[in-house]
Parts: sequence; C-alpha cells; structure tokens
Amino acid sequence: MTPAPRPRAVAIIYNDQNQVLLMLRRKNGKTYATLPGGGIEPGETPAEACAREVLEEVNLTVGVGEQVLELDNRHGDTHSQEHYFLAHVEGGEMRLGDGPEGIRNSEENWYQPEWVALERLDEVNLVPEAVRGLVRQHADNNQEVHP
Repeated sequence: MTPAPRPRAVAIIYNDQNQVLLMLRRKNGKTYATLPGGGIEPGETPAEACAREVLEEVNLTVGVGEQVLELDNRHGDTHSQEHYFLAHVEGGEMRLGDGPEGIRNSEENWYQPEWVALERLDEVNLVPEAVRGLVRQHADNNQEVHP
C-alpha cells in the first residue's frame, strides 16, 4: 500500500542575473539538485510553509507569490503533493540555513545552496525532472516576480 501523500511547498526563486536558486544534494552516493522547499506543518498554509522552508534551508526571507504548479510527485513507493510558488528574495544572505539541512549536513548527506544560470540548467540533475520546464517557463517572467 502506498503511503498517503506528504504535502510539500516549494519555491522558484530567480535573481537579477537570471539564475535560479537550487539546493545541490549528495545522498546515498547520488548527486542531484532540488528547488528549496519542504513539508507543510499542521495549521500552515502552503505559502507560509514555502517561506519558512526557504528561510530554514538557505537563510533567505522571501515574498511568496503565485502558485504555479501542484504536482503529485511519485518516486518509488512514496509520493508527495507539492505546491510550487514563485518567490522573490526580500532579505538575508544566501547560505546553508540553520534548519534540518544545516544540522544534518555531512560528507555523506551533503547540502549546498547555489544560484545556477538558466543556460546551465541541463547540466544539473534537477529532480523532479518535471520542474525543469517550469523553471524555464517562468524565468521569462522574472521581472514580474521582482517588485
């Protein structure tokens, strides 16, 4: 029996250099990248979870904008209901945050936030693969995200 979907909130954040913020990962010998985000806590809206997760993961405060995708992300025996939001940086200095990722960061379970140029996006093992097109699609609207 497949476990119930775990709801998640995810941010798509661009900077003025037309780069997208990714969380590079190495876990169980595999290297990949994700957009910053994580689990929605009880009583929290997806947008609130998005802002909290970005702060915990990459030490940035963000303004959360439009939800641009709701994805049932299936991976093996698990799946999660994911809410993707456009967001813009309001403050902070980008670095590995003080949340769970920063606490459990190790050589075997490694996290590194990085701005990645859109023209380099194909060089990155971005998961889930379904969001690669979404990142490109909304990059054209980057100026609308930055008020």
